[in-house]
Amino acid sequence: MALVLVTGGLGFIGARLCGALLDAGFAVRSVDNLSGTYAPGRGAGAAVRLRARGADLAIEEARAAHVRDAEAVIHLAAIPGVRSRRAASELWSANVEPTAELARAAAAQGSRFVLISTSSVYGNARELPTPEDAPLAPLGGYAESKVAAEEAALAHGGDAVIVRPFTVYGPGQRPEMAFARWIAARAAGEPAPWHAAPGSARDFTYVDDAVAGILAALRHGRAGEAYNLSGWRSTPLEEALASLGAGDVQELPAAASEALVTSGCGRKAAAELGYAPRIDLATGLGRQVAAAIPGRPPASPGPARAEPSRSGSGSSGAVRGSVSPRPAARPAAATSPG
Repeated sequence: MALVLVTGGLGFIGARLCGALLDAGFAVRSVDNLSGTYAPGRGAGAAVRLRARGADLAIEEARAAHVRDAEAVIHLAAIPGVRSRRAASELWSANVEPTAELARAAAAQGSRFVLISTSSVYGNARELPTPEDAPLAPLGGYAESKVAAEEAALAHGGDAVIVRPFTVYGPGQRPEMAFARWIAARAAGEPAPWHAAPGSARDFTYVDDAVAGILAALRHGRAGEAYNLSGWRSTPLEEALASLGAGDVQELPAAASEALVTSGCGRKAAAELGYAPRIDLATGLGRQVAAAIPGRPPASPGPARAEPSRSGSGSSGAVRGSVSPRPAARPAAATSPG
């Protein structure tokens, strides 16, 4: 049974990923220092469930010693948050230095290393949907640290793969993230906090789709390559908030570190990983609301997506299965040369 080390394995994405790895027959070693903020069922709650399923858990900082005997490393642990106000030195010590240490250890023993980066590395991309070979243009300290982490992961010549998720949401989302805050505000009858600039839009990725993409990168990703994991549709934030119901909004300053529009080109991940998001935003938000507000039933599943948004310079190649790529609908704010 192959052993996979997952850092940050008790967080929003990490706990779901560890469960999926166990379901797939992998042995799991999860290392998490529990320094983040967690929704119910994540953090210590996830530790109880995963330990009961046979996962090896360590509540501490991830170090090179944890890589020993692991056939693969999936590195999620980091200080998250595009609006983070942490000092650059703190972001570097948490997001870059551990990546370099773990990637070096993985390369030394011939283990695959999958770094979970972020779509924030693209900044205000000129090309929408944005392909993986677009120039990286981070807008703030967090995104800058993730660009540096990508460079550190690839610096040791090992079997390293980069994954760039776009705005992951769903049950268990961190409490400080937008959907979690909006759902809590609507449930309490309070104004929803609104930090977005006019015209803002996001490519949202349901957490189970993100996890499926990470597993696909683990199995099929090419060493030295980066892959977008997105929902294949960019949604105006005003539309996303309206889908949660009517209510007041508390206008707050927009952050210069946030891109106006994000839209991930899906061609490369579809062709090389066989990745395709299955959960649309309405269904995924319904499930997140149902998990956050007990007694409210989840939305019924919508149709599976089968058409990756694409750019003129995205990678080509036959997509696995019966997918036939063509441009997906884009919000009015988005532009693309292809």
